[in-house]
Amino acid sequence: MQRTEVRILIVERNRRMRDFLRREFSRRNFIVEDAGNGNELFSKLDSDTPTHLVVLAVNTPEGLDGGLLQQLVTNYPNIPVILHSYLEELSEDPFLQKVAAMVEKSGNPENLTRMVSVVLKRYYPDLIEDDEPENSYV
Repeated sequence: MQRTEVRILIVERNRRMRDFLRREFSRRNFIVEDAGNGNELFSKLDSDTPTHLVVLAVNTPEGLDGGLLQQLVTNYPNIPVILHSYLEELSEDPFLQKVAAMVEKSGNPENLTRMVSVVLKRYYPDLIEDDEPENSYV
């Protein structure tokens, strides 16, 4: 499968951040959907279009405390989730152990885009072609 067939869903309350991440992933030939809250997230996940990966910011209205992560990993266990957060936003939520990865927010999207590639290769080994050597992700 080509990257142009890989669908990423970005869940972030801040419209400007969603637009920024959409541009960054689109430049890397991913199909990008976005959601500003849990209702939009689950509506898109329940559609007929498959989602390969969710990037979830914990600052969404339902966040960790509202049970969004729990509902996501419980109802969609086959879709990997990457938490994109400031470290101080993380709680003691036991469902944090079920995410594929965590990436701290910064002004530079490279760590997040690299981690998306790593997770996609781990969960869907035949989905994307190698762009970079494996050791560049470590």
